Parts: sequence; structure tokens; C-alpha cells
Amino acid sequence: MKKIAKALASILAGALLLSGCAKLDLGEEVNAFPDFTAWTTYGTGTATYADLAAAANTISNDTGAQIRILTSDTAVGRLSPLRNKQAVMSRTGDEYMYSFNGDEDFSHPDWGPQDVRVAWTPTAPHALMTRANTEITTPMDLKGKRVPRITANPSVNNKISAYLAYAGLTWDDVRPVNVAYSEQPAALQNGKIDVLYQQVYGSSLFELESAVQVQWLELDPDATDRVEALQRVSPAVEVGPFEGAPGQADGESDNGFVYPLPIVTYAETSDSIAYYTAKAFQDEYPQFADATATTKNWDLEHIVTMPVQVPFHPGTVKFLEENGKWSQEAQERNEALIAYGERMRAAWPEFLEQADTDGDLKEQWREWKKDHVQPLP
Repeated sequence: MKKIAKALASILAGALLLSGCAKLDLGEEVNAFPDFTAWTTYGTGTATYADLAAAANTISNDTGAQIRILTSDTAVGRLSPLRNKQAVMSRTGDEYMYSFNGDEDFSHPDWGPQDVRVAWTPTAPHALMTRANTEITTPMDLKGKRVPRITANPSVNNKISAYLAYAGLTWDDVRPVNVAYSEQPAALQNGKIDVLYQQVYGSSLFELESAVQVQWLELDPDATDRVEALQRVSPAVEVGPFEGAPGQADGESDNGFVYPLPIVTYAETSDSIAYYTAKAFQDEYPQFADATATTKNWDLEHIVTMPVQVPFHPGTVKFLEENGKWSQEAQERNEALIAYGERMRAAWPEFLEQADTDGDLKEQWREWKKDHVQPLP
């Protein structure tokens, strides 16, 4: 925890300065990690932020580079600085997929499908937490309970929907409570919600544990039908174990959702910036691998190296190729995803011309793509 605190303190000052910085040159060609860069991610109390801050702190100390981190609880808030060239990289939730496809919050005239690329792909465990000594021990116990609906965060809401699907429930079976992502621990402590959903090692959850007894909802990875139901809602999710989190005794483990929380950028970012960013994560990994409970998942042996729903950046592909981590299958999938993104972005203006902009653009775009955009092979 001391290492985490050191990283947070070092990076936070840069986060506070970001709002006034000039636009960055995403196309800059570099021959080493950039002297100055800016990244975005979730709020400072989250494990997602702690991971990124630990990596940034190590890279900064070793290279002398300035890395500024801007935080936001919302999907659009994390990607807007990239689109506005105030930041280069973002560690995201599922908004990297939603933005690429123009779905959810990005089904909006100001957004639409975005030309984003994956730069690095560490994974992390997430789960539903509740207060101890309640009647809520499994997702099946959520019926009629107060469940958070996270403001402007379709990624987290999708994962909660997947938990409900595991239990054979929907949002109609629970009492949704609108709350910001970072407000969940206080809301659980104060009794406004009955469960919360976060990456399991967030510092705010350890603080919550010091105030109230907490526990994790049980998931059974061998409950095949239930796991298949949740993966129909959130295909990228695997059910897997975690330990050392708040509410767990030494050696105790629970099962949660494990999936990538990637570092993403726009396609216009130069190949050299993406390459040296990937290289820095790998080169500096031994120095920050033990900084948090999940930074051990940040090296070439643990990251995801197969494109699934968003293509990898050419700079990252070059680095993976040099290290024997890029296959012909990955290349073919990447090319198919790039072509699919081009088709969606070309179709978006035509869609807007005929769309009812006062109606539900998310559903209209989803249906329109079925008939007008050639799907992925």
C-alpha cells in the first residue's frame, strides 16, 4: 500500500495541471518515450487509477518524462481529452468498444464510431460487494434490492447487467439507484445501495472496509448455464478467482469478473508514440509489477495479445511482433476490425441524415447497422 500511495501522490499533481495544457501532437515522431504525455482513466480512489499511476510513476522516474493523468467517472469524460488532443492514452472500461462501434453513450451526433486503437491490454478482476451479515450472498439474492446504475458509464452498467443475467434477473427485478462510479463506496456505507461494482483492489474499498464489514457476492465458475447467460450480455468477461481484496481473510479467495482494461489511443497517434509506450510498460514492468495487486498482469506474459472487438495500434503490433507475441491469426483479425471500423465511420453520416435525432439513437443505430454495414466475418 505504501508503493500505491507514493505513486498516487507523485502523479496527482500532474492531473490537477492538465486542464490548462495545450493540445498535444499525437502525430509526433519520437525515438524514445515522449518527454511529455497525458493519460486519462477512472477516479483516484479506484484500483484502475492506482495501476496506471504506478506505471506512470515508474516510467517518469526512470526516463524523466512528464506524465499527467486526468480522471473521470464517465466514459465520455475519459475519451473526450483524447479526441480533443489534451491526452494521448486512456485506460478505459468498455467504452473503448462502445466508442469504436458508436454504441451506448457514443450513439450521439457529436460522436458516432471513433477510430480508436488498443495500445496495451492488462486485465483486472471486478466484482459485486455488499455489506457483511446481510441476506445478499449470491447474485440470485439481488431481486428487489437497491442496485447502482452508474451515471454515464455503460461499461459498468453492462457488467452489472451480466451479474443479473447470471442470476436470471433483469433491471426490472431490482431497484436501480443512479450514482456516480466513485460515489459507490459512500453510498454502500450510508445504506443508499445494497451492492457496489468496482475493481476489487481500489483504495476506496479498503477505506470502506475499515468502516464497515464487507463481503463479495459468490459466483460459481462451474455453473455453466449461468456463466453462459452472463457472457451473452458481456462476451469479454471470464469468471475467475481473486484474493487479497477488502473483506477477505488471508488466503481466502472469491470469484469475480476478469477482463481487459486496456490502454487505448486514436489511430492518428504516431506509430512511434504507441511503440515506445508499449515498450515502456514492458521495460519498466519489473519496477512496478508489485506496486498493486494487479500490476503483475501488465507484462507480455499476461496481457491479451489477440484483438477481439477493437484493433491494435500499428505501433503496438510492431512491438508485439518483435517479441514473438503476434500471430497470423491476430493480424487477420486486426485487419478485419480495421475494415469494419472504416465501414461504420463511412456509414455514420448517412445514418444521421435519416435518423430521428429526438428518438433513441442507440437502438436506431444498432438496427441500421444490421442492414447497412457489412458485419465482421
